[in-house]
Amino acid sequence: MKKLYFILSAIILTFNINAQLTVKLNINHKLLSQNFAFNQTSTNNLGHSFNLNRMQYYLSSFVIIHDGAQTTTATGVYNLVDASTITSINLGTYTNITNIEGIKFSVGVNTPENNQDPALWPSNHALSPKSPSMHWGWASGYFFIALGGNSSPSLNQQLELHALGNTNYYSQTITTGATLNATELIITINADYAQALKNINISSGLILHGSSGSNAVMATNFRDFVFTPLSTVGINENSLSTNGIVVYPNPSSTGLFAISADNYPKNSTTLKITNVTGRVMDVKKLNELNNNEISIDTKGIYFISLLNNDVLITTQKVIVY
Repeated sequence: MKKLYFILSAIILTFNINAQLTVKLNINHKLLSQNFAFNQTSTNNLGHSFNLNRMQYYLSSFVIIHDGAQTTTATGVYNLVDASTITSINLGTYTNITNIEGIKFSVGVNTPENNQDPALWPSNHALSPKSPSMHWGWASGYFFIALGGNSSPSLNQQLELHALGNTNYYSQTITTGATLNATELIITINADYAQALKNINISSGLILHGSSGSNAVMATNFRDFVFTPLSTVGINENSLSTNGIVVYPNPSSTGLFAISADNYPKNSTTLKITNVTGRVMDVKKLNELNNNEISIDTKGIYFISLLNNDVLITTQKVIVY
């Protein structure tokens, strides 16, 4: 009996050591606070009305951040996202990942693949020829983002923006956790496509293909504003409150943010500040904060994560302008 016990223990230990978890990235498609739908009227931050009948973009260069800031690359994963359908991206199966801390990815297609012949890929691959086309020719490469619809007060002017170009290939990091579903770790983020048109004048319609002008603005909007962790509320609010933490003001012109997290014990709760590349800017315990304030010196997009006993509770995006 004792021998059998040791055999069973060894089998269980071996299973635990070699347990495999599949990591998936799910994207909730949004237009401001509403779920995304074609021909749904919305507005950008300039108050210009629009609706969309096409919203496609490539995602690539996925890196999973996990288990104490370790990084694992999801090699060879490309996905053509269509906002009209459910998006669940399989990032692979791993034995070394147990706790997700973030996800890093780029909108578009990396080089040299961006400037190769799409016909080289199997027909079921994300980079193979598509209809409608997602490719502008070998020299220019793929459309990183293809947005189409109508705009103007009467919604009767054509809106078509196709962003491309290696100079618009940006990396971004979303600090977020994951839910465990059987043998799957599922990362879920929001994508608000009203933010794709932030600061773009579409009051009289707009048709533009290329790597500059409004297309370059749209590409940076995808990098800075479109994607947020599931726990984050709207970044245009003056204060953010999620899971008992309040950040005020947001955005901030001075770089000073007041933090309130009264529901968590000071001796075991920390705040971690990271930039858009995932680099940790600062880590502070709540009881070390000066009047519960943090200061960020440089303009840009940052993420404030609340951790209790090193377990991620929530992450909020903040802006210094």
